[in-house]
Amino acid sequence: MFVRAGDSSGDHEGVFEYVDGTGYRYLHIDGPGGWRVVGAIHILSGPPGFAEADVDVRWSVDERIVGLFICNRLWAAFRGREPFGGKYVSGGKPEIPGSILTAFETGR
Repeated sequence: MFVRAGDSSGDHEGVFEYVDGTGYRYLHIDGPGGWRVVGAIHILSGPPGFAEADVDVRWSVDERIVGLFICNRLWAAFRGREPFGGKYVSGGKPEIPGSILTAFETGR
């Protein structure tokens, strides 16, 4: 699986990649040497229990936060380079602060 979304400037990209039984959420920044990973959050190891169609990478309205949604639930996010969440478990509850969740609901 490989799902990504860039911000409106084209300089930042949120990515979810699942390869060889492991899934990570990355933050990429475009620079003089090309795209580079500046942050990573471990999402899962083992069978995912979801399809690529269940994964969405979205930016908050103000583009300060980029989130990874699995089955319409926010499981991981970066605010700048600060990571939140990860550790996906089917049927589990994500550990995301309310302020991060609110940014996707209201654009703050």
